[in-house]
Amino acid sequence: MESALQIISFTTAIIFVIVNGCTQLFYAQSLGYKLKPTGFAYFIGAAGNLMTGNIVPISGQAETLTMSGMIKDFRSRIGSLLIASVFGIIIGLTGLVSKFVDFAGTSVIYGMMAGVGLILAEISFKLTKEEKRTGLISIIVALIVWALTKDVVYTIAASVAFATLDFCLLQKRRVEFEVDESTEWRFWKKSYWSDFELVKPKFNLAAIYGALGLICLNIGTNISFGNITAGMADVNLHVNALTIINSVADIPSIMFGGMPLEAIISGTAAAPWPLYAGIIMMIISGVLLLTGLMSKLSKFIPAQSIAGFLLVIGFAVTLVPNLILVSGSDAPIEGIIAASVTMITKNPFIGIVCGIIFKLLGSPLWIV
Repeated sequence: MESALQIISFTTAIIFVIVNGCTQLFYAQSLGYKLKPTGFAYFIGAAGNLMTGNIVPISGQAETLTMSGMIKDFRSRIGSLLIASVFGIIIGLTGLVSKFVDFAGTSVIYGMMAGVGLILAEISFKLTKEEKRTGLISIIVALIVWALTKDVVYTIAASVAFATLDFCLLQKRRVEFEVDESTEWRFWKKSYWSDFELVKPKFNLAAIYGALGLICLNIGTNISFGNITAGMADVNLHVNALTIINSVADIPSIMFGGMPLEAIISGTAAAPWPLYAGIIMMIISGVLLLTGLMSKLSKFIPAQSIAGFLLVIGFAVTLVPNLILVSGSDAPIEGIIAASVTMITKNPFIGIVCGIIFKLLGSPLWIV
């Protein structure tokens, strides 16, 4: 009986995290990313976790998608993501992630994350302006479910489901994308590989500026979300391994116009056999993408259906917890500055730099 319950819990956790990832994938497609190439990233993430024992899986993450989506020129965005990935591999291999956090201070890092939470909430309202009916349904359902359950997965599933059902059944509409992918699944056919065209990146000032913000955000989310997920399984976070894995995984996906994958708060960590739950989740997600099944589903899921969970993730999951950590730190003002500047500039790098500058200016050693 106990084994049967464990298997049910194991399977349920995997399914719910995949559903969560689906919504992020459809959001990514609305930003111009391709879905099929992203399958490569999931497979690399699964292999990386298997080899290192890292328990934190990678998947679509609203924070990174939102920040990267602000780089409007797609080739500059690809250049920015490639720079961030290469830098992530370097700091992961050299163990500089923890040293960077020690230098910046936890208050600054958490403040930056709080600022990103505000950006997500703002994007939620922008999406609602685009499709008021769909966005409002999503937000109302998300707030109700979150108030009743305090569970991110249920909040995502319910808000997206209700908004999508209204969009498809009552409004009788379908989603159209600027970048449309084929649903061909037979990889031995030439038409299948038409979705895998290398994107020539631009390494201009916009790409460099964006990359600096993405690097800082990646460090912050790996530490913040990584610790939460590792804590569910009662294990220590291998932050350097996590940084290397998600950075390596992103490269083949990005080069073909796919989306980046990052550390997530994952229910697989609370399941029996959490390491294998995360690995299987990533393998199944990769298969769904590479077979074109996600592309078929995406026509029925409007981007505005995620407005509700973006608001919940931005405000309740990201902003509030990180502000609490900032207020309880030894240097709360540094964190508030990092949060405010991140929100104003829409760049986590600028937020962290301003927080560090205030930290140095306020230090007795600096005055001496």
